[in-house]
Amino acid sequence: MTDAAHPPPAPLSPALERFPTGVPGLDTVLHGGLFRGGIYIVAGTPGAGKTILANQICSHHVRGGGRAVYLTLLTETHGRMLANLRTLSFFDVGRVGESLFYVSAHRELEQQGLTGLLQQLRAAVREHKSSLLVVDGVVTAEHFAESPFAFKRFIQDLQTWVGLQGCTVLLLKSAGTQGDDEAGQVQPEHTMVDGILQLRVHSLRQRRVRELLVSKLRGSGFLEGSHSYAIGTDGVRVYPRLEALLGGMSAEAPPESRDDVGSGVPGLDAVLGGGLQRGSTTLVLGSSGAGKTILGVQFLASGAREGEKGLFYGFFENPQALLYKAERLGLGLAEHVRSGRVTLRWQLPVERMLDALAHDLLEGVERTGARRLVIDGLVGFFTSSPYPERLSGLFSALTERLHREGVTTLLTEETRELFVQEIEAPVPGISGVCENILFLRKVESGARLLRLLSVMKTRDRDNDNALYGFDIAQGGLRLGKAFRPGHAVFTGVSTPSSGEMRADARKPAASKRKGVGSRSGSRPPSPRKSGR
Repeated sequence: MTDAAHPPPAPLSPALERFPTGVPGLDTVLHGGLFRGGIYIVAGTPGAGKTILANQICSHHVRGGGRAVYLTLLTETHGRMLANLRTLSFFDVGRVGESLFYVSAHRELEQQGLTGLLQQLRAAVREHKSSLLVVDGVVTAEHFAESPFAFKRFIQDLQTWVGLQGCTVLLLKSAGTQGDDEAGQVQPEHTMVDGILQLRVHSLRQRRVRELLVSKLRGSGFLEGSHSYAIGTDGVRVYPRLEALLGGMSAEAPPESRDDVGSGVPGLDAVLGGGLQRGSTTLVLGSSGAGKTILGVQFLASGAREGEKGLFYGFFENPQALLYKAERLGLGLAEHVRSGRVTLRWQLPVERMLDALAHDLLEGVERTGARRLVIDGLVGFFTSSPYPERLSGLFSALTERLHREGVTTLLTEETRELFVQEIEAPVPGISGVCENILFLRKVESGARLLRLLSVMKTRDRDNDNALYGFDIAQGGLRLGKAFRPGHAVFTGVSTPSSGEMRADARKPAASKRKGVGSRSGSRPPSPRKSGR
């Protein structure tokens, strides 16, 4: 029952229908795509990829049964454009003239101004029954406008008409080096359109960095900030920034798993207090040749024997070299690879994009169903990042995602020196997101190099704090007995304990000179995080 004071609520307007672009990663940034019947600006410097992006969207649209018109204004000829598009895998030249139409409207614009252009746009959409319209070269139309208000009125008239037709419009526009937003220049048409996508290309030292920024999207949220993109033979691919993408995860922590995962190294699980907690992340630090990679292979082989799939994501050794090393040690890695229980993924040591690596890693985990993961060499992520300050946040998001999926992860990284005197976390803050930290090192003792392993950190459980010797032989890495008490082991030189020094003092001076020079009274430095 209602009355005049409380009228019934007005019916809700129907939800806007999404218009997927089909560009890998872009619809994720847009939270599902553009909106049907909307009008959008795609701005960027020459060479940023505007034409490729628009044609890629057109190709996706016509493959799904839609029809598209690509209208040009004083840009490259259609013949030249089609010749370039033929080199891209998404383009099907057989659809040109059937469901994808290329039209030039420069003559109408030149002779009749914006009024003639608008008439040509309407005629092309009606004639070809198009549900997607691309206008390439909007800057040319702006030059023919009598005033900024006249161009704004043109955009409004176009928007009103295509909205009634249900036709989505992309306006391709050349922009300055920094883009209109960063230059503080808001163009009149920016207030009229439904969204603005900016393609930016800039130099950073010796690298060229491509980034996409959505500065406006009516009717929807989107992933804020800049996102890397690449142009290849498949067209444009956008890599949403991992911190932004995973920022939408529920703040409610998933239930903690109490299962322990075996490390695969005899004796190590006992030192760790029972093994590695499922879904945990373990950082393995050590100098070159300390045994980090072998430890990782043993970890995956142990899981494979128990029926768990694993992924080795490496930057140092190619799969053939890794398989050869494992075969020499009798670790059975080749058999696990042949059975599909272990997958080797090697990244060439070339210039890459940070977000491309992160997405490739997560896609690899999902594709293989891996429950164990080894990332051999964090340096691959360091060298791929044009913004080192991002690394801490990226690894925080990455490890949280892996934890929620129940993936137990080992990260390896080299220390800067063979004999370390200071232990630095490779990424500021990464030690805080790792449940466990292992340190493999070599020390000099009695004119010999010994291998030692120590557990620097375990979260929420007791561990053995002793230093353990280990060797690498047939069967891989094996833990030995606890190392003899001594001073300054972290410096790479083992000095005798106080009891041993007193015993040495009673020996002849000649005998004392045969030992390793000691640093009496020195303390092993405390592990510290790098602030640099």
